[in-house]
Amino acid sequence: MLAPAAEIRPGVWSAKEAAGLPLPVSGYQAFLVGELHGVERNAPFQLNYLERLHAEAGLRDVAIEEDAVYERAAQRFVNGETDEMPGELCLRASLLQGVRDLNSRLPQKDRIRIHLIDIDSPADAIHRHLRILREEWKAGDVPLPAADQIKWHGLAVVEMLKPHAPGTEGRAELRTIELSIQTLQAGLEAAIGIPKGSPYLESREEAIAANLVQLVKRHSKVLALYGSDHISRKMRMDGGPERNEPFKPMALRLRERAIRAYSLLTVPLQAEVQWRGRRTEMPWTAADGRLSTGETFDRMLASDPGSEVFFIDRQRERARMVTSDLAAFEVDGYVLFRSSGPMRDSCR
Repeated sequence: MLAPAAEIRPGVWSAKEAAGLPLPVSGYQAFLVGELHGVERNAPFQLNYLERLHAEAGLRDVAIEEDAVYERAAQRFVNGETDEMPGELCLRASLLQGVRDLNSRLPQKDRIRIHLIDIDSPADAIHRHLRILREEWKAGDVPLPAADQIKWHGLAVVEMLKPHAPGTEGRAELRTIELSIQTLQAGLEAAIGIPKGSPYLESREEAIAANLVQLVKRHSKVLALYGSDHISRKMRMDGGPERNEPFKPMALRLRERAIRAYSLLTVPLQAEVQWRGRRTEMPWTAADGRLSTGETFDRMLASDPGSEVFFIDRQRERARMVTSDLAAFEVDGYVLFRSSGPMRDSCR
Protein backbone atom coordinates (compact mmCIF):
# COMPACT_ATOMS: atom_id res chain seq x y z
CA MET A 1 0.00 0.00 0.00
CA LEU A 2 1.31 3.43 -0.98
CA ALA A 3 2.37 5.56 1.95
CA PRO A 4 0.71 8.99 1.94
CA ALA A 5 2.81 12.13 1.77
CA ALA A 6 3.78 13.77 5.03
CA GLU A 7 3.43 17.52 5.56
CA ILE A 8 6.94 18.25 6.82
CA ARG A 9 6.61 22.04 6.83
CA PRO A 10 3.52 24.25 6.45
CA GLY A 11 2.57 23.88 2.79
CA VAL A 12 5.38 21.37 2.05
CA TRP A 13 4.87 17.62 1.61
CA SER A 14 7.38 14.82 1.07
CA ALA A 15 7.01 11.26 -0.16
CA LYS A 16 9.04 8.31 -1.39
CA GLU A 17 7.06 8.30 -4.65
CA ALA A 18 5.19 11.03 -6.49
CA ALA A 19 1.93 9.08 -6.26
CA GLY A 20 1.70 10.06 -2.60
CA LEU A 21 1.76 13.82 -3.17
CA PRO A 22 -1.45 15.89 -2.69
CA LEU A 23 -1.61 17.21 -6.24
CA PRO A 24 -4.90 18.67 -7.51
CA VAL A 25 -7.16 16.45 -9.60
CA SER A 26 -10.25 18.68 -9.79
CA GLY A 27 -11.30 22.31 -9.95
CA TYR A 28 -9.37 23.09 -13.14
CA GLN A 29 -9.84 22.78 -16.89
CA ALA A 30 -6.14 22.55 -17.71
CA PHE A 31 -3.44 20.93 -15.60
CA LEU A 32 -0.11 22.34 -16.79
CA VAL A 33 3.11 20.50 -15.92
CA GLY A 34 6.26 22.43 -16.79
CA GLU A 35 9.42 20.34 -17.00
CA LEU A 36 13.12 20.89 -17.23
CA HIS A 37 13.71 19.07 -20.52
CA GLY A 38 15.93 16.01 -20.63
CA VAL A 39 15.41 14.74 -17.07
CA GLU A 40 14.91 11.01 -16.50
CA ARG A 41 12.28 11.50 -13.82
CA ASN A 42 9.96 13.63 -15.96
CA ALA A 43 8.11 10.89 -17.82
CA PRO A 44 7.44 8.63 -14.80
CA PHE A 45 6.08 11.60 -12.84
CA GLN A 46 3.91 12.78 -15.73
CA LEU A 47 2.55 9.30 -16.34
CA ASN A 48 1.75 8.86 -12.67
CA TYR A 49 -0.12 12.18 -12.60
CA LEU A 50 -1.98 11.20 -15.76
CA GLU A 51 -3.10 7.92 -14.19
CA ARG A 52 -4.39 9.76 -11.13
CA LEU A 53 -6.25 12.34 -13.21
CA HIS A 54 -7.72 9.56 -15.33
CA ALA A 55 -8.79 7.42 -12.36
CA GLU A 56 -10.08 10.21 -10.12
CA ALA A 57 -11.35 12.79 -12.61
CA GLY A 58 -11.94 10.86 -15.83
CA LEU A 59 -9.36 12.93 -17.72
CA ARG A 60 -8.47 11.32 -21.06
CA ASP A 61 -6.73 14.06 -23.03
CA VAL A 62 -3.01 14.85 -22.95
CA ALA A 63 -1.44 17.75 -24.84
CA ILE A 64 2.29 17.51 -25.53
CA GLU A 65 4.95 19.96 -26.73
CA GLU A 66 5.47 18.38 -30.17
CA ASP A 67 4.67 19.19 -33.79
CA ALA A 68 0.97 18.88 -34.65
CA VAL A 69 1.77 17.07 -37.91
CA TYR A 70 2.73 13.90 -36.00
CA GLU A 71 -0.45 13.68 -33.92
CA ARG A 72 -2.12 11.05 -36.09
CA ALA A 73 0.91 8.79 -35.94
CA ALA A 74 1.32 9.31 -32.20
CA GLN A 75 -2.31 8.37 -31.56
CA ARG A 76 -2.00 5.21 -33.63
CA PHE A 77 1.09 4.26 -31.61
CA VAL A 78 -0.44 4.79 -28.17
CA ASN A 79 -3.58 2.93 -29.31
CA GLY A 80 -1.48 -0.09 -30.25
CA GLU A 81 -2.52 0.15 -33.90
CA THR A 82 1.13 0.25 -34.96
CA ASP A 83 4.44 -0.55 -33.32
CA GLU A 84 6.20 2.27 -35.14
CA MET A 85 6.72 5.63 -33.50
CA PRO A 86 7.82 8.47 -35.79
CA GLY A 87 11.52 9.13 -35.33
CA GLU A 88 10.69 12.83 -35.02
CA LEU A 89 9.01 12.06 -31.67
CA CYS A 90 12.09 10.41 -30.16
CA LEU A 91 12.34 13.10 -27.46
CA ARG A 92 8.97 11.82 -26.12
CA ALA A 93 9.63 8.12 -26.54
CA SER A 94 9.38 7.21 -22.84
CA LEU A 95 6.21 9.24 -22.37
CA LEU A 96 4.46 7.86 -25.44
CA GLN A 97 5.45 4.30 -24.57
CA GLY A 98 4.03 4.85 -21.09
CA VAL A 99 0.71 6.07 -22.50
CA ARG A 100 0.67 3.06 -24.83
CA ASP A 101 1.19 0.74 -21.85
CA LEU A 102 -1.60 2.49 -19.93
CA ASN A 103 -3.99 2.25 -22.88
CA SER A 104 -3.29 -1.47 -23.24
CA ARG A 105 -4.87 -1.92 -19.79
CA LEU A 106 -7.91 0.26 -20.50
CA PRO A 107 -11.12 -0.45 -22.42
CA GLN A 108 -11.34 1.34 -25.75
CA LYS A 109 -13.87 3.89 -24.49
CA ASP A 110 -11.56 5.01 -21.68
CA ARG A 111 -8.25 5.20 -23.52
CA ILE A 112 -5.99 8.25 -23.43
CA ARG A 113 -6.03 10.57 -26.43
CA ILE A 114 -2.79 12.28 -27.47
CA HIS A 115 -2.80 15.84 -28.82
CA LEU A 116 0.33 17.44 -30.24
CA ILE A 117 -0.40 21.16 -30.05
CA ASP A 118 2.83 22.87 -31.04
CA ILE A 119 3.79 24.41 -34.36
CA ASP A 120 5.28 22.31 -37.16
CA SER A 121 8.99 22.89 -37.66
CA PRO A 122 11.15 22.96 -39.71
CA ALA A 123 9.80 23.50 -43.24
CA ASP A 124 9.75 19.76 -44.01
CA ALA A 125 7.26 19.22 -41.19
CA ILE A 126 5.00 22.03 -42.44
CA HIS A 127 5.17 20.60 -45.95
CA ARG A 128 4.22 17.14 -44.65
CA HIS A 129 1.22 18.53 -42.74
CA LEU A 130 -0.05 20.39 -45.80
CA ARG A 131 0.33 17.23 -47.88
CA ILE A 132 -1.63 15.18 -45.33
CA LEU A 133 -4.52 17.67 -45.30
CA ARG A 134 -4.57 18.00 -49.06
CA GLU A 135 -4.90 14.22 -49.38
CA GLU A 136 -7.45 13.77 -46.57
CA TRP A 137 -9.60 16.62 -47.85
CA LYS A 138 -9.32 15.47 -51.48
CA ALA A 139 -7.97 18.86 -52.49
CA GLY A 140 -5.58 17.67 -55.17
CA ASP A 141 -6.26 20.79 -57.21
CA VAL A 142 -4.38 22.87 -54.61
CA PRO A 143 -0.74 23.19 -55.72
CA LEU A 144 1.90 22.33 -53.12
CA PRO A 145 5.35 23.89 -53.54
CA ALA A 146 8.54 22.11 -52.52
CA ALA A 147 9.50 22.16 -48.84
CA ASP A 148 12.22 24.76 -49.41
CA GLN A 149 9.57 27.12 -50.82
CA ILE A 150 7.10 26.78 -47.94
CA LYS A 151 8.58 29.77 -46.12
CA TRP A 152 7.61 32.06 -48.99
CA HIS A 153 4.61 30.36 -50.59
CA GLY A 154 3.07 28.27 -47.80
CA LEU A 155 0.58 30.91 -46.65
CA ALA A 156 -0.96 30.97 -50.11
CA VAL A 157 -1.49 27.19 -49.89
CA VAL A 158 -3.22 27.62 -46.53
CA GLU A 159 -5.61 30.14 -48.07
CA MET A 160 -6.43 27.78 -50.92
CA LEU A 161 -7.10 24.91 -48.48
CA LYS A 162 -9.44 26.88 -46.23
CA PRO A 163 -12.59 26.24 -48.34
CA HIS A 164 -11.87 22.50 -48.07
CA ALA A 165 -11.52 22.48 -44.25
CA PRO A 166 -14.10 20.10 -42.67
CA GLY A 167 -15.32 21.99 -39.65
CA THR A 168 -13.69 23.44 -36.55
CA GLU A 169 -10.90 20.87 -36.21
CA GLY A 170 -9.84 21.29 -39.82
CA ARG A 171 -9.76 25.06 -39.49
CA ALA A 172 -7.70 24.67 -36.31
CA GLU A 173 -5.12 22.56 -38.15
CA LEU A 174 -4.84 25.22 -40.83
CA ARG A 175 -4.45 27.89 -38.16
CA THR A 176 -1.57 25.91 -36.65
CA ILE A 177 0.09 25.57 -40.05
CA GLU A 178 -0.40 29.27 -40.77
CA LEU A 179 1.24 30.19 -37.45
CA SER A 180 3.97 27.60 -38.12
CA ILE A 181 4.84 29.38 -41.36
CA GLN A 182 4.90 32.74 -39.59
CA THR A 183 7.23 31.21 -36.98
CA LEU A 184 9.49 29.91 -39.74
CA GLN A 185 9.55 33.37 -41.29
CA ALA A 186 10.56 34.76 -37.87
CA GLY A 187 13.61 32.51 -37.89
CA LEU A 188 12.74 29.49 -35.71
CA GLU A 189 13.64 26.06 -37.06
CA ALA A 190 13.50 23.08 -34.71
CA ALA A 191 13.69 19.35 -35.33
CA ILE A 192 15.27 16.90 -32.85
CA GLY A 193 18.63 18.67 -32.68
CA ILE A 194 19.66 22.08 -31.42
CA PRO A 195 17.05 24.59 -32.66
CA LYS A 196 17.85 27.67 -34.69
CA GLY A 197 16.28 31.00 -33.73
CA SER A 198 14.21 32.20 -30.79
CA PRO A 199 11.56 29.85 -29.32
CA TYR A 200 9.72 32.77 -27.70
CA LEU A 201 7.68 33.98 -30.64
CA GLU A 202 4.16 35.40 -30.71
CA SER A 203 3.09 33.09 -33.53
CA ARG A 204 4.26 29.92 -31.78
CA GLU A 205 2.85 30.73 -28.35
CA GLU A 206 -0.47 31.79 -29.85
CA ALA A 207 -0.70 28.47 -31.71
CA ILE A 208 -0.06 26.56 -28.48
CA ALA A 209 -2.57 28.55 -26.44
CA ALA A 210 -5.29 28.51 -29.10
CA ASN A 211 -4.97 24.75 -29.56
CA LEU A 212 -5.14 24.12 -25.82
CA VAL A 213 -8.18 26.36 -25.40
CA GLN A 214 -9.93 24.44 -28.17
CA LEU A 215 -9.11 21.12 -26.47
CA VAL A 216 -10.51 22.34 -23.17
CA LYS A 217 -13.73 23.45 -24.85
CA ARG A 218 -14.06 20.09 -26.59
CA HIS A 219 -13.06 17.76 -23.74
CA SER A 220 -13.57 19.86 -20.55
CA LYS A 221 -10.20 18.97 -18.97
CA VAL A 222 -6.71 18.43 -20.35
CA LEU A 223 -3.27 17.58 -18.98
CA ALA A 224 -0.64 19.66 -20.81
CA LEU A 225 3.03 18.64 -20.65
CA TYR A 226 5.36 21.45 -21.67
CA GLY A 227 8.69 23.06 -21.02
CA SER A 228 8.80 25.14 -17.86
CA ASP A 229 8.92 28.52 -19.64
CA HIS A 230 5.40 28.07 -21.00
CA ILE A 231 3.53 27.39 -17.74
CA SER A 232 4.28 30.67 -15.96
CA ARG A 233 1.58 33.34 -15.86
CA LYS A 234 4.07 36.21 -15.73
CA MET A 235 4.96 38.44 -18.67
CA ARG A 236 8.49 37.98 -20.00
CA MET A 237 10.71 40.55 -21.69
CA ASP A 238 12.86 38.19 -23.80
CA GLY A 239 10.49 37.41 -26.65
CA GLY A 240 10.66 37.98 -30.38
CA PRO A 241 13.34 37.05 -32.91
CA GLU A 242 15.94 39.18 -31.12
CA ARG A 243 14.79 38.18 -27.60
CA ASN A 244 14.08 41.82 -26.70
CA GLU A 245 10.27 42.09 -26.83
CA PRO A 246 7.43 41.55 -24.35
CA PHE A 247 6.18 37.96 -24.44
CA LYS A 248 3.12 36.24 -22.93
CA PRO A 249 3.67 32.59 -21.98
CA MET A 250 0.95 30.10 -22.77
CA ALA A 251 -0.39 29.99 -19.19
CA LEU A 252 -0.90 33.77 -19.16
CA ARG A 253 -2.80 33.53 -22.44
CA LEU A 254 -5.05 30.86 -20.93
CA ARG A 255 -5.85 33.12 -17.97
CA GLU A 256 -6.75 35.96 -20.35
CA ARG A 257 -9.15 33.55 -22.09
CA ALA A 258 -10.78 32.66 -18.73
CA ILE A 259 -9.44 29.08 -18.69
CA ARG A 260 -8.99 27.72 -15.17
CA ALA A 261 -5.47 26.30 -15.28
CA TYR A 262 -3.19 24.92 -12.58
CA SER A 263 0.53 25.47 -13.22
CA LEU A 264 2.95 22.98 -11.69
CA LEU A 265 6.71 23.42 -12.09
CA THR A 266 8.85 20.28 -11.71
CA VAL A 267 12.53 20.76 -10.87
CA PRO A 268 15.33 18.33 -9.94
CA LEU A 269 17.55 19.72 -7.20
CA GLN A 270 20.52 17.91 -8.70
CA ALA A 271 20.48 16.64 -12.26
CA GLU A 272 22.30 15.67 -15.38
CA VAL A 273 20.17 16.20 -18.49
CA GLN A 274 20.16 14.74 -21.99
CA TRP A 275 18.30 16.86 -24.55
CA ARG A 276 18.61 17.39 -28.29
CA GLY A 277 21.95 15.62 -28.48
CA ARG A 278 23.55 17.47 -25.58
CA ARG A 279 24.37 16.06 -22.17
CA THR A 280 24.93 18.62 -19.41
CA GLU A 281 24.86 18.94 -15.64
CA MET A 282 22.62 21.57 -14.11
CA PRO A 283 24.55 24.45 -12.47
CA TRP A 284 22.47 24.64 -9.28
CA THR A 285 22.22 22.60 -6.08
CA ALA A 286 19.59 22.24 -3.38
CA ALA A 287 21.44 24.89 -1.37
CA ASP A 288 20.39 27.50 -3.96
CA GLY A 289 16.68 27.29 -3.09
CA ARG A 290 15.02 28.18 0.17
CA LEU A 291 11.72 28.25 2.02
CA SER A 292 10.19 31.51 3.17
CA THR A 293 11.59 30.79 6.64
CA GLY A 294 15.12 30.96 5.21
CA GLU A 295 15.68 27.20 5.47
CA THR A 296 17.56 26.05 2.37
CA PHE A 297 16.34 23.09 0.36
CA ASP A 298 19.47 21.06 1.17
CA ARG A 299 18.67 21.32 4.88
CA MET A 300 15.09 20.32 4.20
CA LEU A 301 16.29 17.26 2.28
CA ALA A 302 18.71 16.31 5.03
CA SER A 303 15.89 16.38 7.59
CA ASP A 304 13.91 13.85 5.55
CA PRO A 305 16.41 11.41 3.99
CA GLY A 306 13.81 8.77 3.15
CA SER A 307 11.86 10.97 0.71
CA GLU A 308 12.65 11.40 -2.97
CA VAL A 309 10.05 13.94 -4.07
CA PHE A 310 8.60 17.07 -2.48
CA PHE A 311 5.53 19.21 -3.23
CA ILE A 312 5.27 22.90 -2.32
CA ASP A 313 1.88 24.61 -2.42
CA ARG A 314 2.70 28.23 -3.25
CA GLN A 315 -0.55 29.43 -1.74
CA ARG A 316 0.85 28.45 1.64
CA GLU A 317 4.62 28.51 1.17
CA ARG A 318 6.33 31.20 -0.92
CA ALA A 319 9.57 29.32 -1.44
CA ARG A 320 12.33 30.77 -3.60
CA MET A 321 13.38 28.50 -6.45
CA VAL A 322 17.00 27.54 -7.25
CA THR A 323 17.59 30.12 -10.02
CA SER A 324 16.43 33.71 -10.48
CA ASP A 325 14.62 32.77 -13.71
CA LEU A 326 12.62 29.99 -12.05
CA ALA A 327 12.03 32.10 -8.97
CA ALA A 328 10.35 34.73 -11.16
CA PHE A 329 7.77 32.29 -12.53
CA GLU A 330 4.16 32.73 -11.45
CA VAL A 331 2.93 29.19 -10.81
CA ASP A 332 0.71 27.38 -8.30
CA GLY A 333 3.05 24.70 -7.07
CA TYR A 334 6.47 23.07 -7.25
CA VAL A 335 7.41 19.43 -7.40
CA LEU A 336 11.05 18.95 -6.44
CA PHE A 337 12.94 15.76 -7.26
CA ARG A 338 15.80 15.08 -4.87
CA SER A 339 17.94 14.22 -7.90
CA SER A 340 17.68 12.81 -11.41
CA GLY A 341 19.83 11.29 -14.08
CA PRO A 342 19.49 12.16 -17.76
CA MET A 343 16.67 10.79 -19.89
CA ARG A 344 17.55 7.94 -22.21
CA ASP A 345 18.62 9.21 -25.62
CA SER A 346 16.13 7.59 -27.99
CA CYS A 347 17.12 9.81 -30.91
CA ARG A 348 20.37 7.99 -31.70
